[in-house]
Amino acid sequence: MSDGSAESAYYAQLARTRGAAGAVQLDGAGRVLLVRPGYQPVWDLPGGVIEAGESPMTACVREVREELGFTPVLERLVGVVWFPPRPRRAASNLFVFAGRLSETVRASIEPDPGEIAEFGFFPVSDLPEVEPHTERRVRSCVEGYLGGETVYYEESTKPTWYGDSGEAKE
Repeated sequence: MSDGSAESAYYAQLARTRGAAGAVQLDGAGRVLLVRPGYQPVWDLPGGVIEAGESPMTACVREVREELGFTPVLERLVGVVWFPPRPRRAASNLFVFAGRLSETVRASIEPDPGEIAEFGFFPVSDLPEVEPHTERRVRSCVEGYLGGETVYYEESTKPTWYGDSGEAKE
């Protein structure tokens, strides 16, 4: 009879991958909600890191509540994006969920000034200043949501504002 130590040792040696979750929230005009966090110079989907023991959807709901003060409508998973490891960062998976906001919820958005510098709703065809990988993610996930699909891809670029000199690729 095993005491479980072999199984524990096996799981302890497996690779670890970080996780994050983001929300595509469309308003009545079909515009997507983006945020500009205070810690980065460009816009992105609301969301953040998955905490230990937390599901991707639970993390997405928690992060949007913390950042913007409302509970997002998340109808379904619309995208999974894998990011390769880079200096000082492990590989990660980003889970993107989507849904539509009512006008009542849209009017109740109250960004946390400690996290969010700005928020806005933008047509997918006319996004504000975003990184190339963010533009690809927003467009593909909105298209997937509207088309009833879930997208998956492996990202090769990284944000240039991270400061890892000479490593950005397009």
